[in-house]
Amino acid sequence: MEAAAAFRAEHDLGSDGLGDLFTLIQATLGIDVMSVFAEESAHGLTMLDPSTGRIVIAVATTPHPMRQRSSVAHELGHVLLGHLELPEPPVPGQRSPQEIQADAFARHVLLPLESVRERIRPGAVGERELSSLVQEFGVSAHIAAIQLRDASLIDDDAVQSLKGLSAHALSLRHGWLDQHAALARSSESPRAPQRLIARAVRGVQEGVLGISELARWYDRGVEELEQELSAFGDESESIGDVPWGVDEPLFGDPRPGDDG
Repeated sequence: MEAAAAFRAEHDLGSDGLGDLFTLIQATLGIDVMSVFAEESAHGLTMLDPSTGRIVIAVATTPHPMRQRSSVAHELGHVLLGHLELPEPPVPGQRSPQEIQADAFARHVLLPLESVRERIRPGAVGERELSSLVQEFGVSAHIAAIQLRDASLIDDDAVQSLKGLSAHALSLRHGWLDQHAALARSSESPRAPQRLIARAVRGVQEGVLGISELARWYDRGVEELEQELSAFGDESESIGDVPWGVDEPLFGDPRPGDDG
């Protein structure tokens, strides 16, 4: 998909796996990504403040890290494809054209077809090759199988036999269970929106906010967090890139270096 290729090209991401999507999206687009406890069926949601243009992506915690990654990429697709600007934004759970487009964006931004062709030789493609793509690019077997088919490396019958495999099963069989377990621990834990929390830290230090909410997001005891913050002394003044003020936008600038 052109939008996925354009995103990778604009930010010099090449054809490798994208690593941590939360950090990548915040660094490249200035969009905060957070994960919260939610129902298993509630994969993700993107929120736009129409008065400031600030965007936040929220996804559900899950023991399935590849699912969470695809949810984040799907929500990014909605942003970059302009779906948030439509008169009637996509409705979660409905298989609208916008939802289908966001799914396609997620597949192609996470696992470009050129990456598949670079790594997998034509011929016999089986579970081992599938596992290598799932591991390197952090995608589900379903996404990897579809991309293998679209790269003309397997047929529809092979897709049906491969797409139902879980990342957990693949990692167990092909020697990277420890890596998958670490990813699962991370995706099961809530993650705070980075720039908002940086501003909250500054607010606590300047006496504007109480520390209890910050301690909850950081999963620290109040006393423990107070000790950690005080340990930095004057260095703490560098935390947060926007001075605290009641009139400051909560999420800072929409994009790094953007004056708008």
